[in-house]
Amino acid sequence: MATNYTPGEQIDMLCRFCKRVYPAQLERSIAENGRTIDKDSTFEYCCSKCMKTFCYYGKDLIEAPKNGNEEESEEKTENRSYSPKDHFLIGETIYHPQFEETGKIVGKDTGATSRIIVQFEKSGIRRLVEDI
Repeated sequence: MATNYTPGEQIDMLCRFCKRVYPAQLERSIAENGRTIDKDSTFEYCCSKCMKTFCYYGKDLIEAPKNGNEEESEEKTENRSYSPKDHFLIGETIYHPQFEETGKIVGKDTGATSRIIVQFEKSGIRRLVEDI
């Protein structure tokens, strides 16, 4: 049975059109089975700068905190260490041991090799392999 799922209403994402990281607002949810919004659903976000939309699957988005306080939940969770074997979520903060810094996942590229797009404070935007 599918469980209800709620992604973040506003997430910092790399806009594919602007080529920069801007806050993106959740526009709508498209249920896979037509009824229940779950991790298999598609979520459409709108760039706050150019107003163009782009979609992500629920399995690639971090879930909104149940209490509604995003800053508090970010402080409680420790940053995961990056490994190309792991699966990461947009909105998650990771630590890259080689760069020796933390970064926030702001997008994904799907293809033969799945990649996450991470915005680091010093290194800037980097594309890293995941799920190998």
